[in-house]
Amino acid sequence: METFIRLADVVPEFEADYNSMTETEHTKYTLAIQQEELKAMWRKAKIAYEEYLSSGAVEAKSASVKAKYKSTYSTYLRCMSNMAELHAKLVKSDKDTEDMSAREHNIHLPPCDTDVFKGDYLSWPTFRDMFTAIYINNKRLTPVEKLFHLNQKTQGEAKEIVSKCDVTNEGFNTAWKNLCDRFENKRILVNSQIKILFNLESVESECGTSLKKLQRNINNCLSALRCHQIDVSNWDAIVTYLCSTKLPESTLALWEQTIENKTEIAKWEDMDKFLSNRFQTLETISDIKAVKHPRFSKPQNSKNNETQKRHGAYQASVAKILCKFCKGNNHKLSKCQKFLKITTADRIAFIKNNHGCLNCLSSGHTVTRCTCSFNCSVCHQRHHTLLHIQAFQPKATMNQRHQTNVSDGLENIASTSAQAQARHDASKANKGPTQNVQSCFANTNIGILLGTARVNIYFNNTNFSARALIDSGSECSFITERLKRRINLPSRRIQAQVSGINNTVSAQVKEACFIQLRSPIDPLINIDTTVLD
Repeated sequence: METFIRLADVVPEFEADYNSMTETEHTKYTLAIQQEELKAMWRKAKIAYEEYLSSGAVEAKSASVKAKYKSTYSTYLRCMSNMAELHAKLVKSDKDTEDMSAREHNIHLPPCDTDVFKGDYLSWPTFRDMFTAIYINNKRLTPVEKLFHLNQKTQGEAKEIVSKCDVTNEGFNTAWKNLCDRFENKRILVNSQIKILFNLESVESECGTSLKKLQRNINNCLSALRCHQIDVSNWDAIVTYLCSTKLPESTLALWEQTIENKTEIAKWEDMDKFLSNRFQTLETISDIKAVKHPRFSKPQNSKNNETQKRHGAYQASVAKILCKFCKGNNHKLSKCQKFLKITTADRIAFIKNNHGCLNCLSSGHTVTRCTCSFNCSVCHQRHHTLLHIQAFQPKATMNQRHQTNVSDGLENIASTSAQAQARHDASKANKGPTQNVQSCFANTNIGILLGTARVNIYFNNTNFSARALIDSGSECSFITERLKRRINLPSRRIQAQVSGINNTVSAQVKEACFIQLRSPIDPLINIDTTVLD
């Protein structure tokens, strides 16, 4: 009986200790441990009570012993119930927290997919890793489905390798192995990065964008070489020298000033930090200059304001002459009846003598600076339709390409004759009356002097189709103003002269553009060059 009384008293003591603790001190894990402990205490007390009843003692049938058993059992049930309710409450709270966190991070992301692989060594590592992550590691796809997607994501030589394998579950492993064996050429990948590193483009003038591009190209090459397990930790002398040869003098001078010990080899890490600070400084200066501050503008005195007002009133009272040919003010030059009656050569001569534009017939600019989008409606060249000279078309049987070459040659001959006629008319007034002699020469011999090629100009992630004239005797590349405006290429100001035979200056170049030529057939051919406008 004493054993039962002692084990039964442990249960109320456990309940008292449990009630003395606050809810914040409990967790669902500690409650589970306490429940197991309380179950063990009650199990021992119950076993002791049953053994006491089986002993046959007279006191076992007394009311006090039964009351003690019932009281202990009630305490056990009450404590277990309280712990179960608190445990369920904590579990629900944790679940609500997890659901809220999941809802906060449940953002709909766009689908991820790999680009089409065309057999380029440089794009192979990216395609290999992306296809592996999206398709090969996808457990829901069967091997035959992976082979189907591999067929869809390859072109050219790569597609020929894949298409040779049967579209079966066994064919995918064979196709992927053949593809890896063909393009997993570490030597070519490393050589391509080294080629980029040793053929960096020089920065002609200090510009934040150019310096940032140079720094990014070098870091990209070094990162790619590290990915191929090439140790570039000791390449500081090589990389800093290559970068120094591509910097402008002003930037190179600033870099040399930052070197404390002139006799030690500079680290690329230090030069990398210098380039970052430099192009950030240049970008900040460029942004500051681009902001207009009206409050800092120079105030105009009242005298100037009055002068401008009087000048504006005077301008409004004067009739503006629109037609320079007949001095009329009710029509433009293109609508002048007198101008339309003269010959095309006389029209060209009049426009040139008045320093006008041969494209829009306006004064104040030349055809190279004309912003008008309209061209000749007959030949679509950069001149007005009223200034178009009809070229003589020889009757001969030839293919379409030869006809185009003859027409272009005759138009050039006619244009030359028109210019000669204009010079003749301009000098006629000084030389007195002379006899007018006109001549026309047409060469019907078919010959192609210069070849042409279809190329793509890559700009802003778009390929613009164009035709290039291949001149092996030219030392520079040129681009037409019309093509430049169509692509909207950025340009920079330069001062240069274009000379021809006998060093005769034929044109003045004031702008230059940087373009990237690509082949419409072979995607591996990329040519970066600077063209003059």
